[in-house]
Amino acid sequence: MLTEGKKYKILVIEDNTGDFVLVEEFLLEQFEEINLLHAKNYKEAFKILSDKNTQFDVVLLDLSLPDKTGGSLINAIVTICVDTPVIVLTGYDDFAFGVKSLSLGISDYLLKEELTPLTLYKSIVYSSERKKIVAELATSEKRARSFAKQLNNVLEEERSRIAREIHDELGQQFSGLKMSLSSLKKLNVSESAREEIIDNMINEVNISIQSLRQIANELRPVIIDKLGLFAAIEWLVSGFEKKTGMMCEIYINVQQISLDKTQEINIFRICQEAITNIARHAEATKVNIEIDEIGNQLIIKITDNGKGINTDGIKNSLSMGLLNMNERANFIGAKLNIISVTNIGTTIELSVDINEKKNTNSRRSFSN
Repeated sequence: MLTEGKKYKILVIEDNTGDFVLVEEFLLEQFEEINLLHAKNYKEAFKILSDKNTQFDVVLLDLSLPDKTGGSLINAIVTICVDTPVIVLTGYDDFAFGVKSLSLGISDYLLKEELTPLTLYKSIVYSSERKKIVAELATSEKRARSFAKQLNNVLEEERSRIAREIHDELGQQFSGLKMSLSSLKKLNVSESAREEIIDNMINEVNISIQSLRQIANELRPVIIDKLGLFAAIEWLVSGFEKKTGMMCEIYINVQQISLDKTQEINIFRICQEAITNIARHAEATKVNIEIDEIGNQLIIKITDNGKGINTDGIKNSLSMGLLNMNERANFIGAKLNIISVTNIGTTIELSVDINEKKNTNSRRSFSN
């Protein structure tokens, strides 16, 4: 049976004692374990369903109760149940109303005279599973919308940052070059003075080139394409230590693996997001990065000795940085696991399936 090992909790809203007993017999015949509650009218049902501590797998609803009937009864029960599937059991053979009932939010519409233990069993199991799938889809859609919103915000922030850097750095440097060129054209100076102006201009050009390369590298590190993922991660960690002053160690003991460009850039971005979060939030003094091969998996562990992430922060899938890393991991079929202990630190572990390999290992410390 599909229900093996699962105990179903079911509320039967039925004013006819004989019909309730029949439904109870059908359920006991098909389900290994069942917790059955009975409400004889809408008032009793409302009281039971309003208890937030009591959750049901399914509600079986008779459409003709002493204090409420028909469409108004369905609307009232569906509104209270929210995520609990509602199955209508009725003696009224009205096809049009049955179709309308489905549009009101019920999961199924069964006629009592055609009811059998198997049809009731199937309806309950299908309705329960369908409701779970719908809930999961709703959660997934919510996460997707949140990620899309976050991605848009990140893109706008990145565009603003690049615009500022171009304006503040390159803009000023080119303005300086323009002024130097104007001076060179107007001034009637000695050859040595002219050479000094030209040397200053060359220096300004070199600074501009360096700034441009820095902006381009932050958009997509060229080192990934030239030297590969591991060299890019080493470059990332080295720059991180220079900016933050944290002691960083990176240990690579893995065969040189074959990854496509999509995997490489997303792994790199996950590492980048992880150490950025450490710099912003962890209050750490040390970071360790370990890259290993275990079985057919590439394992990357990033560990800090900071204040840790609270449990709610880890469980909250809509948290900005964590969501970004999770979505990137899902995109390349990888697994992301976060272990955090308050005032001890956090470990972020990324597992990626690998195939082709070539041997390489290295250990680097950027704290010297």
